[in-house]
Amino acid sequence: MLSGCASTSTPRPTDLTTPRPTRVVTHVVTHDAKLIGSAVGGVRVTIRDVTTDRILAEGQHDGGTGDTKRIMQDLRKRGDTLFAATGGARYEATVAIAAPTLVDISAEGPLGYPDQLTRASKRLLLFPGRDVGGDGIVLELHGYVIDLMGPDTTQALPASSALRVRARVRMLCSCPTQPGGMWEVRDVVARLVRNGVVVREGALTYGGESSIYTGELAPVESGVYQLEVLAANPGAATFGIVRRRVTIVR
Repeated sequence: MLSGCASTSTPRPTDLTTPRPTRVVTHVVTHDAKLIGSAVGGVRVTIRDVTTDRILAEGQHDGGTGDTKRIMQDLRKRGDTLFAATGGARYEATVAIAAPTLVDISAEGPLGYPDQLTRASKRLLLFPGRDVGGDGIVLELHGYVIDLMGPDTTQALPASSALRVRARVRMLCSCPTQPGGMWEVRDVVARLVRNGVVVREGALTYGGESSIYTGELAPVESGVYQLEVLAANPGAATFGIVRRRVTIVR
C-alpha cells in the first residue's frame, strides 16, 4: 500500500467563455481632502473593457465625505482601510468577465457643478471572481468648486458702481476653506474679461465666514463681459474657475 503520494486526479479546466460576477468597489477622493459625494452631486464612475471599448458598469459615487480624523489626521498602518472604514461615499459594481480583463476605471465630477467637472482614470487588470473590496480602486480628483454668490448676473448691472463680488470656494468634496484651516486657498481672484482681454482684476479676501471670499472691481464702461472667479493653490496642484456672463449698462 502506497502512502504520501500526490493526487493524480486531473485538474478541472478553467472555462474562459462563461462570465463570472466580479465585485469592484471604487472610492473617489479629493486630492489632500475627503471623499466626493452627495453634497456636490456625486461622481460618475465608468468601468470599460479596454480591448472591446465596452462599458462593463457605470453608476454614481454617492454618500458622505467620510471621517475627517481617519482620512486627514490618523497615523495608519500599512494595509489599513482608509475610506471603506468611514462609511462614506462609494461606488460598488458587479461586472461579468470570463477571463482576465484589462479595464479603464474613470471618475468624472462633481456632477452638481457641470461647468467645473474634472476627471481621473486608472487602467488595471481584473480577474474573474476575484472581488476588489475594502478601499478598492481609489481615484483622486484635483480642484475647487466655486459658487458665485454675487453679483446677480441674471440682471443688468450699473456701470457707475464698483462690481462687488462674493464667492464661495470649497474643496471638491465640499470641505470648507479658510486661512489657517485644514484646507486653504492661496489666491482667489475676480476679473472681468472682454474680447479676450482682462479689463479689471482684483483679489478676493476671506470674508470672515467659512469658504466665503469678497472684493470689488472698479467700474467699467457699458457692455457685455465675462466675470471670472479663479482660485489657486499651485503647491497642491489645486485650481478652480467659474465663469458667468454679465451685462453692464448706464
